[in-house]
Amino acid sequence: MKRLATLLLVTSMLVGVRVASAGENVDYLYRLHCSGCHGVDGAGSKVGRIPPFPGIVGHFADSPEGRLYLVHVPGIAGAALPDAETAELLNYVLHSWGRQEAAERRRDFTAEEVRGLREIRMDDITALRQKLAVELAKRHISIGY
Repeated sequence: MKRLATLLLVTSMLVGVRVASAGENVDYLYRLHCSGCHGVDGAGSKVGRIPPFPGIVGHFADSPEGRLYLVHVPGIAGAALPDAETAELLNYVLHSWGRQEAAERRRDFTAEEVRGLREIRMDDITALRQKLAVELAKRHISIGY
């Protein structure tokens, strides 16, 4: 009986992996890889210092270093998604919670851009975020939460 339960558990896990890698839609990707920390509504949490997306994520997408940051945040970096799906997920976040006033000049992520940004070594994501916060503060933009 114990072997049967183990076999069923392993089989369900393998089926879950197969289903998760074939034909996922972007809302599913968001729920799977981002909502555990940022919430379904993108609000984040002060507990654990998880930043909200509204009012912040669009600012990052406006600069090359901000885009580098977005590709290297732990949830994205650890998701092990292909470049195209990562670009699709980042675009979903930007379109859902990015600054509306920046939408005209902000460009979507592409698989090629994601691939290139992933090749850049990131030793300290926190230091990059702090650098971005300082640069944005010079423009009177706060990313505090």
